Amino acid sequence: MNKLIFFLFLIFVISSCAENYPVFDENNAFIHLEKQCELGVRYPGSDGIELCRNFIIDELTKYNAEIELQNFTVTINEEEIDGVNILASFYPQMSRRILLGAHYDSRPWADKEEDISFHNTPILGANDAASGVAVLLELAKMVSTRQPQQFGIDMVFFDLEDMGSYGANESWCLGSSFFADNYTKPKPEKAIIIDMIGDADLSINMEYFSYHNSPNLVKEVWEIADQLGYNEFKPKIVNRIYDDHYPLIAIGINAIVVIDFEYPVWHTLEDTPDKCSPLSLGIVGQTMVNLIYQEK
Repeated sequence: MNKLIFFLFLIFVISSCAENYPVFDENNAFIHLEKQCELGVRYPGSDGIELCRNFIIDELTKYNAEIELQNFTVTINEEEIDGVNILASFYPQMSRRILLGAHYDSRPWADKEEDISFHNTPILGANDAASGVAVLLELAKMVSTRQPQQFGIDMVFFDLEDMGSYGANESWCLGSSFFADNYTKPKPEKAIIIDMIGDADLSINMEYFSYHNSPNLVKEVWEIADQLGYNEFKPKIVNRIYDDHYPLIAIGINAIVVIDFEYPVWHTLEDTPDKCSPLSLGIVGQTMVNLIYQEK
């Protein structure tokens, strides 16, 4: 009888521990992805990006985030282009912070299309970058209703990430560069950029700059994914990717990027919602949930 009682108690404890982590709603996240795509192409200066910006702000307002708009202007090919980073904060009274980021602009040019006649056609950008925004918005909803014990959460939705020229790193990630150049707050303990994680054939390798600068954070995220049984997170270092984490690294922030760069339709007109999967959003989303709600 004593053994039976102990066994039942053990099951109760294990169940209670499992319930400490909220469950990420992958289907709702996918709705966020689809809604962004329904707004059309979302390159800087387009009607679509204005609509997308308002959509993100409306969602964050529902979740009682403290919102700040960070306006900036850059010059690209002798043309001045305005951008707006969207900053959201949850539980600002908490000193320990996690920063989560994603870009919300889509590329103005389908310059990876085989047919060069399409190279000046804007892409829809379902994976790049509606997927990252979708995960962040669902996390915002979750955080607003259940406060993490250890961390306050900051989110940044970056503009002007995707107007760069291949081989010229400084021409990419202009929104996050402006954010980093003007950063005055205490640095977060951890910063994770989420990009291109909606691919139905998800495969996330460790990124070189992330591992070189923040190996412990990379290991922590990959260990969480492993504990959840997500073999889509691969324990190998592949690619040096200049993404929105890089400007954060440059100012001394413990920052990494979670990205699936093995996406055959990257920067083509085929980057559409049918190439993405709620399951993929859920894999990355739940990994972030367990990072946010850990009790240490």
